[in-house]
Amino acid sequence: MNEKFDLAIHSINGLKKKPSESTLLQLYAFFKQAREGNISFEKPSILNTKGRAKWNAWKKLERMDKQDAMAHYIAIAYSLTGNEKLK
Repeated sequence: MNEKFDLAIHSINGLKKKPSESTLLQLYAFFKQAREGNISFEKPSILNTKGRAKWNAWKKLERMDKQDAMAHYIAIAYSLTGNEKLK
């Protein structure tokens, strides 16, 4: 699973067209949950809209298993890239 996850990260980073903001937030949240687990810092200031959006997306995944987060990230990467190695 770790190798496929790394390939998914590489595939996403190589995209020519930037995904939508909502997809980017999902990718961010699944990536952080897979790598770090539950969020461990306070919610950013209301003035930091981008930081709050990222925090909220990650917070929604609280208690999700790291392997499940990797699987979701890989699925999104496959849908965006069509890379058969991510199936």
